Amino acid sequence: MKQKRLLAGALCATAFAAASTVLGAGYGIYEGSARGNAMGSEVTADPVSPSVIYNNIAAITELSGVQVEGGATFIKPQQTVRTRSPLGADNNYADSRWWIIPNAYATYQVNDKWWAGLGLFSRAGLGAEYENDWAGRYTVQKVTITSFDINPSVAYKVNEWFSLAAGFRAQYFDLELYRAIPSGQPFADPDMRLRMTGDDWALGFNLAAFYKATDWLSFGLAYDSRIKHAVPGEYAITFPQGKVGDGKGSADMYTPGLIRLGTSVQATEKLKINAGVVYTMWSCYEQLGITLEPPVGPQSRVVSRKDWHDTFRWQLGLEYALTDNWDVRAGYVHDRTPDPDFSTDYMVPTNHRNLFSVGAGFHKGNFLCDVAYTYLMIQDRTIEARPEDGVWGGGFCDGDAHMLSLSVGYKL
Repeated sequence: MKQKRLLAGALCATAFAAASTVLGAGYGIYEGSARGNAMGSEVTADPVSPSVIYNNIAAITELSGVQVEGGATFIKPQQTVRTRSPLGADNNYADSRWWIIPNAYATYQVNDKWWAGLGLFSRAGLGAEYENDWAGRYTVQKVTITSFDINPSVAYKVNEWFSLAAGFRAQYFDLELYRAIPSGQPFADPDMRLRMTGDDWALGFNLAAFYKATDWLSFGLAYDSRIKHAVPGEYAITFPQGKVGDGKGSADMYTPGLIRLGTSVQATEKLKINAGVVYTMWSCYEQLGITLEPPVGPQSRVVSRKDWHDTFRWQLGLEYALTDNWDVRAGYVHDRTPDPDFSTDYMVPTNHRNLFSVGAGFHKGNFLCDVAYTYLMIQDRTIEARPEDGVWGGGFCDGDAHMLSLSVGYKL
């Protein structure tokens, strides 16, 4: 029964740990381009290049001809997890290597009324690794999660000021987890080790609107549906002497829906101000039911309670034209955490976040190049002990991440 509970907890936590130590609170990724990152991820109403697809597919009606853009964000997160366990008080470091999140976009003006767009990007991803013998090893030792969205869309220009769009999302989700399982007395007898892998494709959609009120003021509104993943997986349990068991697992899981609302103001000839809010509907993550075949213990299904709540993410961006070819940018984001104290764990060592960003852009003729740097600060958090879940008293502290972004675009 103990092994079954630990395995089920691993499956539940792994599937939804995405990006928690890397980017947005919870497991969301909000960074889709270098220009967007430099401006606090807020370009919902600011269609300068094809990467606006990440925020608002309706805004592509402001882009003429055929345009392409591609790039990547390079992320280095870290977090300290303090524990007071039977091993004593200790600081455990969830260091991570540099991770790469690529993106690519294309837009095509069919005629004066219709546009087509395509976005390739990531909405979730995580990489974290602890020491194999750390106090929380019965929750996680190492986890890697990758996701990828393919998002074709069409936009219709109703009139000179107003556009609507709809898109189709195909999302790929992949995970790999390592964690310890006690073979007898925890922290005393030798541990077994669990390796869990799984992947899945699932479908969703997005809708958007863009309103250009004047030459200097515009608004954007976008909705991304939640996506349900029925993730099939495989697990293997090993002892130092070799494999002691394996089987298959599955879980019904959701990535949350979200609503974006943004505005862009050309305050002066050289200064642009963008502001917006993202409402993420994390409340879909109430619980996870996990099925294990063959069972590890007397039951083949277990439910893990989470009860996350919906959150707001506030975004602000500035852009100043130094010359006809060079722009400088800055941004700020405040991101609220969705997980309550009673269900937070080491898979998602998160709290409220503040992000500070700067960047620059060069554009000449049909060519553009943008770069950005973002520093993410995670607020410290105290957690109460829940030994039955493998969580010890202590907290999360000194969490941050460095992000470097590069985008290159061209109008064909």
